[in-house]
Amino acid sequence: MRTGLCHIASSHLIQENEEDYNFGFVKKEFADVPAIVNFCHREQGLILSKDNPRNIRAFSDLGRSGVRIVNRPLGTGTRLLFDNELRKIGLSGEEIEGYGAEFDRHLDVGLEILAGRADAGLGIAAVAGLLELDFLPIRWERFDLLILKDVFFDQPVQLLLDLLHDDEFLALANALKGYDLKQCGRIVFPKGQRIPQK
Repeated sequence: MRTGLCHIASSHLIQENEEDYNFGFVKKEFADVPAIVNFCHREQGLILSKDNPRNIRAFSDLGRSGVRIVNRPLGTGTRLLFDNELRKIGLSGEEIEGYGAEFDRHLDVGLEILAGRADAGLGIAAVAGLLELDFLPIRWERFDLLILKDVFFDQPVQLLLDLLHDDEFLALANALKGYDLKQCGRIVFPKGQRIPQK
């Protein structure tokens, strides 16, 4: 988006205070801050093998001998969350078997676990639900769309935003485990900041 390759980008980057998403990163990366529209809130956590045979109950269990994980790439919101959780408990990625095994999609993480090539990986509840895997919730995250202001009112962008209010779309998304669409399609502001009054 910053280099002009797209008009809209998705983002779910947790800020250092863990109370908000995206705003700090957007201010740092863009001279002209894009509009931020909520797509959804979704539940992130550890996707685990069916029936959790390794008895993984907390992040610290990932450091046990014999526990294998799969990971998301650097730069993704999920990897940022994962590394923050490890830092909080003083566990280094190098102490975890499989920490360097990176997969681009949440579904790929789930499929590695389903195939028995890993015991755990951070991902979204929807994937655990689709693949009938166990899930250890960590937190709900805000997943937003960043939209360049100079194209915000262009017809293609507005058509996409209209879709976010479509009953059929909302019913389909709400049928998935781990999604909350109460704020879907709404412009979001940093905590404590209100919509400017005329």
